[in-house]
Amino acid sequence: MNRIMKYAAAAFAAATAVSTLGGCEQLEKKAPEDTVAVSFGDTNIMLDEVTYMIRSMEYTYESYFGSNICGNDMGDGSGMTVGDYIKQMSLSQLRQTLVLNEYAKKNGIELSDDQKAKVDEAIEKLQTESEDYLEAVGATDELIEKTYTENAIANLVYMDLVADVDTTVGDDEFLRKKIAYVKLTPSELTETTAADGATTEVSSDEDSSEEASSIENTEAESESASKDVTTSTEEASSEKASTEAVSTEEASSENVSELSSEASTEDSTEVETLSEEEQERQDAMNDAADKILKEFEEGNDAADFISDYQNDSHFTATNSEISISEDGTAVYNASAWALATDECTVYRSDDGSIYIIRCLDDNDEEARQSAIDSEIESRKTALFSEKYAEIQDDSSKFKVDEDVIDTIRFTTPVYVAPSEEETSESETNGEETSESETNGEETSESETGGEKTSENETSEEESVKAENSSESDESEEAVSEASSEEESK
Repeated sequence: MNRIMKYAAAAFAAATAVSTLGGCEQLEKKAPEDTVAVSFGDTNIMLDEVTYMIRSMEYTYESYFGSNICGNDMGDGSGMTVGDYIKQMSLSQLRQTLVLNEYAKKNGIELSDDQKAKVDEAIEKLQTESEDYLEAVGATDELIEKTYTENAIANLVYMDLVADVDTTVGDDEFLRKKIAYVKLTPSELTETTAADGATTEVSSDEDSSEEASSIENTEAESESASKDVTTSTEEASSEKASTEAVSTEEASSENVSELSSEASTEDSTEVETLSEEEQERQDAMNDAADKILKEFEEGNDAADFISDYQNDSHFTATNSEISISEDGTAVYNASAWALATDECTVYRSDDGSIYIIRCLDDNDEEARQSAIDSEIESRKTALFSEKYAEIQDDSSKFKVDEDVIDTIRFTTPVYVAPSEEETSESETNGEETSESETNGEETSESETGGEKTSENETSEEESVKAENSSESDESEEAVSEASSEEESK
């Protein structure tokens, strides 16, 4: 998945749900391009460079979330629009790039000839394949070269700072199992059936109440009878009186016991009885589950037979193949985790759904390695955060001229979706239509030295985690590839 989707999808879930406030405004330059917008010590960043960065990020957001996204409210109660958020992220990205490039100068970190060549190749590719993007965001050759080079250096610093990250993991620490399952979800019952069920419950309660009352009355009568017998036989022999009293009590006890047994039987019958429609649905699901289990046990793939169960009115059938961990949170996880390769099981959830599960691989090496890679990246994130906090403590060096930044506005979209004709032609020629790879993808700053910031300002930290420019991504790949080649030599 595109990095912007990973980092920004959650942030925009609320924003896209809010009614649109108008199209994304095109950035209006109400100040000369050579106006200083940001300063970092003795380094001045002009308005045209900041505008270019913002528009690049805007282009990406519009390509994913629609041309009206910038005018939407973020939906988090801050009152900030998506456009404002993009500005904030762009400035956070700029700050981190400046900090890391300064660190590189102080510590003699430079691009090798091979890395410079790779950056040049990436720039040439961008200029050749992404003319529409470059025109839309106002990119000049000078800005592209500057941005690519600085982001490549930032990536070098990042790799240097996390070079000694602990990559040790336990043998079974990230064990993963690959499973396939078919889920049968019960269909909704008709309103009539539901009403009948409610009536049955009420009747059952009333009957139980009447039976309980009958039992209580019987017990009371029994006690009264016992007392009368005892009184009337005072003049008789004690043996006879005792015998009659015992007989009366036994009779009463048997009577109560019999009534209780009848009540219990009737109660049990009421609880266990399903409506005709419910029973029909349950039978259909059980029958389907048995057949699917047999398919799995014979080694068949769900994709090959799932269509046989997708037109049943009693349930909805869906299938999936996923890798799970021992501590997974799915309701069926414990049952699935207990399986060895090719073993199958049926799990019935509390909501009435049935999962028919087959273990495809009880040691999914590919998923295990992915989990290990993710863990190591997380460790790099933490390590970078610590080290970045140490090298950027002089935050007062980074100054933003808010008045100049405020002149950057949004009036019309910078991204124009391709027509159906263009899309069709692009697919025919085998071209990539996603702007994420050619002109709009924001790289994870964990790889360019950008995401792993430990800023005091929460908003800046969040924005840095969200994204970087397309040039950052391209230059990062160039540096990584060149570095790998050098290591192999």
